[in-house]
Amino acid sequence: MPALIRTTLPVGAPVWTLGRYDGARRRAVLQLKERGRGDLAAPLGRGLAHALLRLEAWGETGGSCGPLVLVPAPTTAWAARRRGGDVVTAVCRAAARTAAPVRPMTVSPVLRSVGARDSVGLSAAARAENARGTVRVTAPPAPGTVVLVDDVVTTGATLAESVAALARRGVPVAAAITLAAA
Repeated sequence: MPALIRTTLPVGAPVWTLGRYDGARRRAVLQLKERGRGDLAAPLGRGLAHALLRLEAWGETGGSCGPLVLVPAPTTAWAARRRGGDVVTAVCRAAARTAAPVRPMTVSPVLRSVGARDSVGLSAAARAENARGTVRVTAPPAPGTVVLVDDVVTTGATLAESVAALARRGVPVAAAITLAAA
């Protein structure tokens, strides 16, 4: 069962992570994102599903009625093309399949990143500036309790911008969860 760590990042919703971005977790995320290992979406999704079920049992998803709605963090079109698809959405879909016998979860990939450049190597301030105004909500997410999902959180800039973009559309985010924290 994955560890669950609550971060102190001020993104507008509680942020949880399955663990540190090191060791086997780091290798799995890098293989999924950078080496086309789509087969890793299933085990990462299982870990995400178990973590989400624990968060809900702890009351950390806002005491939901209806399904949990997993909203993958935005990706740029060029990153998705380079990676053979949106890897966070693939992990969310695997999590929803895993949880299906216990708890309904739907996946709503409604966020897009437009105009952001790669943030690797940027400072916290530069990451925030890079993310500012780049997240678009393409459609309302499915009804239910929204949980924002990302692969790795570094400074929280993408999560904060995503929460803000959803809030501008009247969509509250109950929590955010990531596979790893750098």
